[in-house]
Amino acid sequence: MAAGGHRAPGNRTLIFIDEGNLTGICSKLHRSIDWLKLREQLSRGHDVLEVFIYAGLPPTTPEWVEFRAKRERFLHWLEGEAFYVIRKQGRPTSAQAYKANVDVMMATEAMELAIEVRPDTIIFVTGDGDFGFVACKLRRRGTRVEVAAFENNLGEDLRIAASVFIDLGKIIKDGDYKNASDDYRGSGVETGVVGNS
Repeated sequence: MAAGGHRAPGNRTLIFIDEGNLTGICSKLHRSIDWLKLREQLSRGHDVLEVFIYAGLPPTTPEWVEFRAKRERFLHWLEGEAFYVIRKQGRPTSAQAYKANVDVMMATEAMELAIEVRPDTIIFVTGDGDFGFVACKLRRRGTRVEVAAFENNLGEDLRIAASVFIDLGKIIKDGDYKNASDDYRGSGVETGVVGNS
């Protein structure tokens, strides 16, 4: 079980977090994530087997060295708190920008783990409507799909496909902070531009 989670009889659950999507939205809303509180809130009433965080990294090029090191420190902090972090190496899109989408990786592994582990529930922490198709497939297999996102940033396809919607606006509020990870505020992005760290 992921550290900090609450064991509930039955309702075996896997949580999948799109870190870039979540922190990008929080940055726009001027909110900071308390990652431990988020896990605790999402774990209530669930027997959480694992919390997976999918995170993009900048390319290994000289202009990204400092920002990449900052990202790695943040991801190591998450791992130290017993989150299971999956990294995606970014690729340059121009001389001063990069992209590291984790959508396909996260969707594929959610389907694979649903088959291998057979959880009762999967929670997606993302507002990306592209996950609607995956949510439908999982529900057809008998898996309950909960989606945690900010209401105004939830894609319609995902909203319709989900069994349950969890409003992150009630969990991640103005003035919330990330405990020891405060140093990494704003570092969770899956796209980047030099100088934006």
